[in-house]
Amino acid sequence: MRTKSVVTLVFLLGLAATVQASPLRICLDFFPNPNHVPLYVAVEALAGELDVEILVPGDPSDPVKLAAARAADVCLTPQMNYLIARSEGLPLIAVGALIGRGLGGLLALSGGSIASIADLAGKRIGYSLEPLEPLLWRTMLRCAGVSPDAVQLIPIGFNTVASLLAGSVDAIGAFRNFEPIEIDLLGRPGIFFAQEAYCVPETYELLFAVHPDLTIERPDAVRSLLRAVAHAVDATRADPEAAFAAFLRANPDLDDELDRRSFEASLPLYADGARHDDAELWDVLQAFLAEHGILGARQPMEALYRADWLPQPVEGET
Repeated sequence: MRTKSVVTLVFLLGLAATVQASPLRICLDFFPNPNHVPLYVAVEALAGELDVEILVPGDPSDPVKLAAARAADVCLTPQMNYLIARSEGLPLIAVGALIGRGLGGLLALSGGSIASIADLAGKRIGYSLEPLEPLLWRTMLRCAGVSPDAVQLIPIGFNTVASLLAGSVDAIGAFRNFEPIEIDLLGRPGIFFAQEAYCVPETYELLFAVHPDLTIERPDAVRSLLRAVAHAVDATRADPEAAFAAFLRANPDLDDELDRRSFEASLPLYADGARHDDAELWDVLQAFLAEHGILGARQPMEALYRADWLPQPVEGET
């Protein structure tokens, strides 16, 4: 009996060492872009302490599925997508944030017939993803006094900018730190309407989410990651050039004007302290999505996120 116990203990210790030594696989929300700069800074800082592997999904709906299936250890995902995934029963828990506010809204070309969101009445709006985008854009329209029935919503896949510039649609769903810059560089400046200015609740644009089992198997790895990301956000703002250089070392093909300007626009948007624990924000957003039929029953906060692994602020800091 004693021999069997010793063998079992040795096996379990070996298994634990293997789990701890394996790379922490982090799945991005989509292709690498300036939203991720502090993450790449954090990965470099963790060299020698924690081996990290960055995964790029084939589709923006994949990250939550990969983390839930344990094909990735950590995923980046918008808070709204995360809440939908949780309502569908995917086993996930949010442990931190990379982008601390919403990025979305509607983008139209400036200098034409659209000077305010009310001018979208009778126009065409192109979108990529259902059912979320139609809900957001209809909410914005109602908030501006425009009947959603007065606007045509057209699914256009991910060719949003091309569709806008070609005149196939009059406005598109866009991120404030990317597509407005992209069309400006193409000589077609735009006008952007931020979703939170038109009755859409504020949101964490990018959360770190994991399978609950990971918090038991690799708690030190998760804590190390969040601590490194929090420090990386501060370092990125303190020395943007050094931070962007770290991003380019991993993604040399993104050394262009669009990504540099997008990075500059992203600097105030990164989540201070990797924090994602504003309970009121979670409650209001969950209520909004449930009210519009996107979610089923609302879930308790403790089932949605944990904040005990976030790095604690130094005494005297706000």
